[in-house]
Amino acid sequence: MSNEKESAPVSSGTLTQKKILISDLLHEGAEKGTTLAELVQLTGEDERSIRRRIQAERKAGKLILADCKNGYFLPTSTLDIQRFISSMSRRSREIAAISHAAEDALLKMTGQETLWGWQNG
Repeated sequence: MSNEKESAPVSSGTLTQKKILISDLLHEGAEKGTTLAELVQLTGEDERSIRRRIQAERKAGKLILADCKNGYFLPTSTLDIQRFISSMSRRSREIAAISHAAEDALLKMTGQETLWGWQNG
């Protein structure tokens, strides 16, 4: 990939330099996506830090989209955004279902321990 975003200056993390936004490093369109590994190379930061920065930018209203095949990218159409919303909503429901299952398991475990202790004093 050769374009102006690849040659963009990357902050060294000093207080005197403004940290470049992850969204400024991304391209429009899934086919021009940037992988997490590429973002690590571009920024010099670790994966966790980059994910947190992406999350913060998304919360601030930046439309940073992603897919498993291409990585992170900016939308080119409303369809891209609709697909992303559907994907995130599905993911949210899956996480909620897993959380509820864990809560149920905890209640069962707690209930069994309480009953066992009560009966066997």
